[in-house]
Amino acid sequence: MWRNQPPYGGWESFDDRSTVGTWLQAAGYRTGFFGKYLNRYWNPAYATGYVPPGWDRWVAFPRSGYFEYDLNIDGVIQHFGSTPEEYSTTVLAREAASFIRSETGPILVWFTPYAPHNPATPEPRYATAFSDLEPWRPPSYNEPDISDKPAWMQRLRPLDADKQARKDAFRIDQYRTLLSVDDAVGELLRALEDSGRLQNTLIVFMSDNGMLYGEHRWGTKRVAFEEAIRIPFVVRYDALVPTPRTDPSLVLNIDVAPTIAELAGVPAPGADGLSLLPLLADPATPWRTDFLLEHLQKQRDILPTYCGVRTDRYLYTVYIDGERELYDLTTDPYELTSLANDPAMVPVVADLHARLLELCDPPPPGLILPPS
Repeated sequence: MWRNQPPYGGWESFDDRSTVGTWLQAAGYRTGFFGKYLNRYWNPAYATGYVPPGWDRWVAFPRSGYFEYDLNIDGVIQHFGSTPEEYSTTVLAREAASFIRSETGPILVWFTPYAPHNPATPEPRYATAFSDLEPWRPPSYNEPDISDKPAWMQRLRPLDADKQARKDAFRIDQYRTLLSVDDAVGELLRALEDSGRLQNTLIVFMSDNGMLYGEHRWGTKRVAFEEAIRIPFVVRYDALVPTPRTDPSLVLNIDVAPTIAELAGVPAPGADGLSLLPLLADPATPWRTDFLLEHLQKQRDILPTYCGVRTDRYLYTVYIDGERELYDLTTDPYELTSLANDPAMVPVVADLHARLLELCDPPPPGLILPPS
């Protein structure tokens, strides 16, 4: 899967016959999905009210939004309007909490609100929150010297005052929408506590992607930079991890499904990730030392196709035109200086490239990686 659209991704390309929902439902769990499903789920599912297998309760967006949106509720399309009570994050939280409280046996709840997705419309009561928040200006913001960057980045113009202001405003609106997500998480936790489940429930809180707000002159996702790669990832399971800790291990979103499967005692056929249970139980558990990054260029997209490898220290990327980037994240956490052409880094590049050839196989369409 390289895109959100077929033939390289999207709802039509997804085999929904084997998912964490089907695995746990077959094992006797009651399963509920609440929120945003796969890209393009609205077509043709929007017309048919299609409910994927594996879900006992299905409350999903065929047409996403904060107000004036639709939900597929167990196969019936229902429209929601623009009153404060119909704010989508609130509605989804209410539905998910009701499901938790109504079930007496083991449950799986998948909660995926639309927030903080564009256009980041806040709930009315939070419309003015964070108004005094300072602009986000890390060292990589509107990067002045990009002479070390690949050609596609050197074509990016510095952000003018108007673009900076618009990105700042969007970021604040996203924060405002996340206040409603925070409320929703609290409601779900209360439902778990009220039903006596909280101490014996695995809770995973995460995002699907990172975002740039002007770092490296870029204003979205998809790039091979830390701001796009790294996401919030919080796991709570009191039965296994009674004391909070921070773990620097390279954990991926593909690890979530096999973790849930192992905890439930069911197989995870075809899963690419690793169960986190051994790592949660013992931080000294041997773990992955690198992972693959991929991007397939869209039409009229300035960002070229690439493959990359991220280790605990380095980020190495090769683009379809042969250009390369290398960052030492230990000494250069903001990725200001690419070391790809530094003679002193030739051995490091050689090792990382050899590993990339192993991981990026097959590469995205059109990308031919050089042998060294």
